[in-house]
Amino acid sequence: MSGLDLATSQTEWPTTPVPDAVKKFIDEFFIVMDNNTPDAGERLAADFFTPTASFTITGGTYVGTEEIKISRIAAWKVVTSRAHRYLKVYTCKEDASDLLTIGLADMGLINGKTLQGNFISRIVFEDVNAPYGELRMKLFQAWGDSGPLIRALQEGQ
Repeated sequence: MSGLDLATSQTEWPTTPVPDAVKKFIDEFFIVMDNNTPDAGERLAADFFTPTASFTITGGTYVGTEEIKISRIAAWKVVTSRAHRYLKVYTCKEDASDLLTIGLADMGLINGKTLQGNFISRIVFEDVNAPYGELRMKLFQAWGDSGPLIRALQEGQ
């Protein structure tokens, strides 16, 4: 993905309206998730999640601000680059406060291999009508098949 591509650049959105603030929020969320910065966990906890949120990713489930702050510590252990993009978004509620997504993640690995994998995620917002900057998730869950990642990491050992 080029520097101008965002997680939602090529997303197919549902016919149920999704607020523009939500779309911008998702793009900003993945900018933080996909960049290896020392403050990523702090930023996730402060800017994207409610204080009691649940955040489930491949590395485990993190509940609440303090756990979310440490959620990115091992995120770059075997990955050197990461770019998420959503292909399709579905609404589970008419107000778009509960979203189900289908996406792709491109990854560069520490052994020099590259990998593209499918994932699905669920996002639940505390107040989907909050203005951008105040919008927060109370739940983020992501699921992906880790088999291809494990195989790619084993190649070259």
